[in-house]
Amino acid sequence: MNLVVMAIMFFLGVLTVRNIMKIVKVALVSSKLDKALVNFILTLVRFLLYLFLMIHALNHLGVSINGIVTTLSAVTLAIGLAVQNIIGGIANGILLAVTHPFKVNDLVDIGGTTGTVQEINLLHTVINTPDGKRVFIPNSNVYSNTIINISSNDMRRVDIKINTDYEANQEKIRDILLKLASKNELILDTPAPTDHYNMDDSSSITHILRFWVRKENYWPVTWDMTEQTFEVLKSKGYNVPYQQISVSYRDKEGKK
Repeated sequence: MNLVVMAIMFFLGVLTVRNIMKIVKVALVSSKLDKALVNFILTLVRFLLYLFLMIHALNHLGVSINGIVTTLSAVTLAIGLAVQNIIGGIANGILLAVTHPFKVNDLVDIGGTTGTVQEINLLHTVINTPDGKRVFIPNSNVYSNTIINISSNDMRRVDIKINTDYEANQEKIRDILLKLASKNELILDTPAPTDHYNMDDSSSITHILRFWVRKENYWPVTWDMTEQTFEVLKSKGYNVPYQQISVSYRDKEGKK
């Protein structure tokens, strides 16, 4: 009779668990949490509910659950020690899903690896590099490194460095560079393009032309303006200097 009662209780318990899972799933989906986090929470809740149901059924049959709980605790501890790195990765995956430092299709730099995010799992993040490599980064490594989300903002600043000769007219070069930037339709007017130069190099003066573009135009404009600045300055007679070494010879008497 106890077996019949337990079977009925177990059957009703399974139905109850399924109904609870439906409610939990609707609540999680409506909360707009990350899909990976939703699946993880559903799996965890389902496991705990069925574990509770099993313990309750065994207790109804008169089976002592003290030994079962002790055994489960020991097994859980052993499993936890064996897979602590995996558990840490899952915890980091949950943090990624909650904090959203990046999302799928974002261009990111994670610990020096740059690429487009293809997938965010509980254990690892998958990115495609610009040269076509598919990189799997454990989420524990993601959080232990600096995360740079390159495409999170709508605009990006481009810095183009141009080396010029010390003898050249720097104001004229500045005027040429700013006019060149103003003619490019993909360069934004606000903030306005700027040009400054410094004399840190002993063989040349370095101009830094800065302007802002939409993030999708960053690389096309960068390559185009880099080529144009070189060609325009060259056509106007400004040569790109290179490092030179002057060698002088002195004889034993100290004469050159």
